[in-house]
Amino acid sequence: MRITAMKFAALAACTTTLLAGCGGRPESGGAAISNAAFLNLPVTTDAAVGSADSATWALYRDPTTVDPAQAFDYPENTVVSTLCDALLRQQPDGSLAPGLASEYRFTTPTTLVLKLRAGVKFWDGQPLTPADVAFSLRRNMDAKTGGFYATVLNRVTAVTTEGADTVTLTLSSPDYWLPGELSSMAGIVIQEKYALDKGQRYGTPDGGAMCTGPYKLGEWTAGRTLKAVANPDYWDTGMRPLTATIDFRGVSSAATLTTGLSTGEISGAYITDTSTFRELQQVANTSMHVGQSGETEFFIPADLTGVLGDLRVRQALSLAFDRKSFADAVYGGNAVAPRMSTNPGTWGYAKDTFAAAWNAATEPATDLARAKQLIRDAGAEGKTLVIGTSTGLATVNTAANAWLEAANSIGLKASLHNVSPQNYINFFTDPKAREGVDGFSTTTYGDYADPAALIASYTEPEGVQNYSGYDNPDLHAALTKAREQADPVQRAAATIEADRIVMSDLPWIPMVHPALFLITNGKLTGAPSSFAYMQAPWLAKLGQGK
Repeated sequence: MRITAMKFAALAACTTTLLAGCGGRPESGGAAISNAAFLNLPVTTDAAVGSADSATWALYRDPTTVDPAQAFDYPENTVVSTLCDALLRQQPDGSLAPGLASEYRFTTPTTLVLKLRAGVKFWDGQPLTPADVAFSLRRNMDAKTGGFYATVLNRVTAVTTEGADTVTLTLSSPDYWLPGELSSMAGIVIQEKYALDKGQRYGTPDGGAMCTGPYKLGEWTAGRTLKAVANPDYWDTGMRPLTATIDFRGVSSAATLTTGLSTGEISGAYITDTSTFRELQQVANTSMHVGQSGETEFFIPADLTGVLGDLRVRQALSLAFDRKSFADAVYGGNAVAPRMSTNPGTWGYAKDTFAAAWNAATEPATDLARAKQLIRDAGAEGKTLVIGTSTGLATVNTAANAWLEAANSIGLKASLHNVSPQNYINFFTDPKAREGVDGFSTTTYGDYADPAALIASYTEPEGVQNYSGYDNPDLHAALTKAREQADPVQRAAATIEADRIVMSDLPWIPMVHPALFLITNGKLTGAPSSFAYMQAPWLAKLGQGK
């Protein structure tokens, strides 16, 4: 459950308002995706039928680590998921399946037993053991690791091993979110001996890694290509890599990405910034796949002691924001307004229950008259609103200008606080960077397909994305009920109630739910067109199509 603030850097700064347009603005043709179509977006591409010698996969920047404990954004998650296995595996449709654990079951509401798969080996040929699993989980739970996943494992009080294949997790209270977490970075297993030997160098170009995944870590020089080499002895014969080597390359320029795809130098990418969506659609010999995403774009109140501390101001801003124009401009119409606070791509279970709630909910509409009245009722006319942005990040800056326009149109006195693309991430990691800034935007996602995973990350008092200190006891109670409910339908009902409170209280203001965008060149196919690529080794399916 982690933010992504950084996007592909635009060639030129986008300083105009949303309605005036932005460089690389995609054409929507005036046709927005329908609600029914959005709920039924595909989750896979056509299966590959042949192998490939190599592929170069573009990331929006170079990965900084292959340590799952430190992975928190698209580049790291994509690479780590290609190299390493989690205890459970996310399927393209968001459901969970066995991974390194061939079986998992709650023997009591506070006891989760994992039966490890036989015959699994690390890249160096050493067998996977319960000790490796226990080490990996305890490492993620240990605050000294400095990782991102201690809070999601905070109900685990003990990790014990038994025999050659059993690991038992003892919980302080029931936690039916835990299997989802064990399918994400928090549940990835690394080799204990290797990690202890490398110490703090583990996951760096100097220290390397040791996992069980379908690809091994090959040559990696910081700031240059990271090579993943097929593991011919991979335990899952149905996921044996079809492409011999995958070179992961940071591509920070949208123009470089477009050129690389057109020449064949770049084989594919999951698009995390759509500022050049139109140009990418026109690249010859490529296929653009629009699929099911787990992302939501939000405006984040950073300080609830200022003007955004008044719910009426947050409600007014939401009413003033032109979601349709934003979806057209940034996503070519391939995004929908948030009837609920999280993307339908997060429905990994009880899909019919979530879909019924979604279809019954009202789509937010722009209402300037009502927004202006709320501002007057709040006594906020003329009050300042400082919005964080970076003119070097096209999508971020387009969003900031849209919020600037919305705020000023209803009587606030809004301004932009501009930082460099490199420093925009500091809004999420450094409280000092947020000083004097009322809000900023991001696209974000949960670690697995459950709306509660994302909601909890920014509304729970200790959530990793709760930057404002927001605390609502009713919302906390709904999330706790969801977390402790074994029955999927009842868990979904509690999650829907939590979502209803979010949409009413607006601790974060949902902007739009975008689709996922995958582009490949030539005849490459097989990669999922869903968010599963972020947490499971599905790039092993990448190969030649018909």
